[in-house]
Amino acid sequence: MPTQLFALGVIGVRLYERILTSPVQDSNELADHIVDEINYYLSTAPFKEETLLFHLACEVHAALEDNCSVINTTAGRHEAAVIVSGLIAQSKKFSHLYYD
Repeated sequence: MPTQLFALGVIGVRLYERILTSPVQDSNELADHIVDEINYYLSTAPFKEETLLFHLACEVHAALEDNCSVINTTAGRHEAAVIVSGLIAQSKKFSHLYYD
């Protein structure tokens, strides 16, 4: 379960919705949709979220390309959500390096 996505609040729910419903055929297209959603939200995000979301946007293409082979199935979408959730958890581990 992608609990890290939900822990982000509104943007997490929006990202999860994009992952599940975007009309895409491959992981690069899905990563583009995720980055678009992040960019749309970034101007209103608090500083702590900005940093985390920036790192997520930077890493999502490589992570999905390396780990998600089939994206146009329910299982593939779930796998993508778990990968994005893992990226968020990883970013949170190092968040103390960016702000207090």
